[in-house]
Amino acid sequence: MSFANESEILVNGLVQAEYKNACEKWGIKYNSMHEGFAVLLEEVEEVEWELIKLKANKDQLWNKIKGIEGCLSHFSYLSMIEEHAINGIQELAQVIAVVQKLKNTAEVKDDYKS
Repeated sequence: MSFANESEILVNGLVQAEYKNACEKWGIKYNSMHEGFAVLLEEVEEVEWELIKLKANKDQLWNKIKGIEGCLSHFSYLSMIEEHAINGIQELAQVIAVVQKLKNTAEVKDDYKS
């Protein structure tokens, strides 16, 4: 499935909005690469957690469809999959914002060493 041009524009807008928000709250760079990496680690772990929950609900939906198990309705599993996918998108936008701030931090550190 290809990504629509309009979607790419929206994703870039989402990322830039998240980056702008992070810079307004916390500045355009981190105090150190270590600090930035700690923030990156936290954001990546949040993405991983959303993917774990998304996969679990996908598996439960499949079992429900096959008639094996599932105490919730098909709609409930679908709603949870949707929720975790949206949360994952938001967390991924934060990951990219952190990476952009880390690039700023690295540039400042590299310029300082020159």
